[in-house]
Amino acid sequence: MAETGRSAEEHRVPSRPSSAGSTGTPQVAVIMRSKNEQPHADQALIRLRQQTYRNYVLYNVDSGSDDGTFEAVQRFNPVAERVMRIPPEAYVPGAVLNSMIERTREQIIVLLNADAIPMDEKWLENLVTPILNGEADATMSRQVARACAPFIVKRDTLRGYSAKALKGKRTDFFSAVACAFRRSLWEETKFYTDGYAEDLAWSKACREKGGRFELVPDSVVEHSHNFTIKELYRKRYRHGLAFVYIYGDKPDPARQFAAWAKESVRDLISAISRLRPDTIPYNVVYRATIHWAYYRGKCDGQRRYRKEK
Repeated sequence: MAETGRSAEEHRVPSRPSSAGSTGTPQVAVIMRSKNEQPHADQALIRLRQQTYRNYVLYNVDSGSDDGTFEAVQRFNPVAERVMRIPPEAYVPGAVLNSMIERTREQIIVLLNADAIPMDEKWLENLVTPILNGEADATMSRQVARACAPFIVKRDTLRGYSAKALKGKRTDFFSAVACAFRRSLWEETKFYTDGYAEDLAWSKACREKGGRFELVPDSVVEHSHNFTIKELYRKRYRHGLAFVYIYGDKPDPARQFAAWAKESVRDLISAISRLRPDTIPYNVVYRATIHWAYYRGKCDGQRRYRKEK
């Protein structure tokens, strides 16, 4: 919910910090996507201005905000040719990313969603350092859930952005919410434009060609969504569809049920061990919605795939 009654001080556009120079640091492009992201957009833009790594150019694309997000973007990015506005129905994640990157000239591309708030002034510096040092071709920020997020969302976010969790099929996991990569990596492999999970599909394709991806634990953003059950289903259903095309996944009710059962037991143990039994009913509904949506998405994805063949 948007905050009201913000002071003039909160609306003021801060200048970039003057303590750290940008001499010798390559210029990077920061691409920010937005749609109705207040009050987070103001906070993300302010934190971006406070970064110690100052040699960046900001590019914005907004897909139909009507809550003041676009006006905030214009305050922080007054260069008209670097701000793009598209209708909501034109928003296809991979296509929009490809279009925005084509508008840039920088050799390192940074993506930061307007609702992803850097947690400190070293976020950008920490994110791009492994690339600048030749240690990685692409990097991803660690995400932490907002204070207002449900218990299960906080637990999933904590687990999901740990090096321990990024193995097996999740080795391909990559989030375009807050990340950086070499332009040359994108020039060789553009973002997937046939649906959602574009960042996962891109990461998988790049890794298969030898791309080096790295999670940067000390580059941290606050980012999470308090989805309704309907919104949660829609998001995971889209991922189920995408998994058919990315991995060739087929709907398997027994395997899906087993995955649901395993995660539900883990959720139960987590809630009890942290003295949060009050969260159990919602946790059960939340986890069941995710797995049912995945399953239905894979079923429909398989039907579409067979028709296309």
